[in-house]
Amino acid sequence: MTRSRPPARLVAGAALIAGCWPAYWLVRGGLSQELFFPLWLGYILTVDGLVEVRTGSSPLTRDRRAFLTLFLLSAPFWWIYEGINQWVRNWEYVTYGGGERHGPVLWHLVATLSFSTVLPALCVTAELLRSLPALGRPRRGARLPLSAAAPVVLMLVGAASLAALALWPRVTYPLVWPALFLILDSGNRLAGRPSLLSEAHRGRWDTLLVLALTGLGCGLVWELWNARAGTGWVYDVPGLNDAAHLFAMPLPGYLGYVPFAWSAYAYYQAARALLAAAGRLPGRLAGAAREPSAGP
Repeated sequence: MTRSRPPARLVAGAALIAGCWPAYWLVRGGLSQELFFPLWLGYILTVDGLVEVRTGSSPLTRDRRAFLTLFLLSAPFWWIYEGINQWVRNWEYVTYGGGERHGPVLWHLVATLSFSTVLPALCVTAELLRSLPALGRPRRGARLPLSAAAPVVLMLVGAASLAALALWPRVTYPLVWPALFLILDSGNRLAGRPSLLSEAHRGRWDTLLVLALTGLGCGLVWELWNARAGTGWVYDVPGLNDAAHLFAMPLPGYLGYVPFAWSAYAYYQAARALLAAAGRLPGRLAGAAREPSAGP
């Protein structure tokens, strides 16, 4: 598709990044927390515009209502991890520069708005990666052996992982990232919904690969922008605190972004089913990860 000028949202998104990124790093105190949402909104609009430039369509242009639904679904998704973090205490939020931090009610409201950007950011990034020739074609390989009982077993492993996190958080903390994926994706497989287990069982590995790269790419940007933020997060990761760091994150910690992106995909498929049951199903966002069919 040939365009004489870039989409307006690409320009608006780039302007938001250009204005909010320096402010996010320079503003001290609790006020910097409000800059997270417009900064990541700028990222989302920019990448969505780039997808349209490359492919002629984008998640936002194909179905605006479905895309906006991602913002509503996103905050509950990340609050699950915040709840688990009350056990493991792997990260905490800090405010620098001596400014006043928001009170608990306002802090949680602003945090919820910030968390609403997670799924849209992953969605547009996955689709941008899909627009690249090396990642846009199906990848077939060995089929993952998967018995009828395997999804049930994997769901139980995921549930046991959550129990282990509650009982021995400082030892089992790496299970934070695969636990939710095992529960949700196995449940999707059992319910006949699109699942990454079904993809691997058919020998289709492209969606898993794209989502893995999506998690790593978004994780790198999250950590970059957090590096000098006035209000940001710091890590306490037993056994890794002395490892080499890239920004605030120990390098091995970036591996957690891979199952995190897979979990986001599984969560989205499960949430779509709940919305369908409630008669409020949004349109299909097929382009983000080239949703696989629901068959075995």
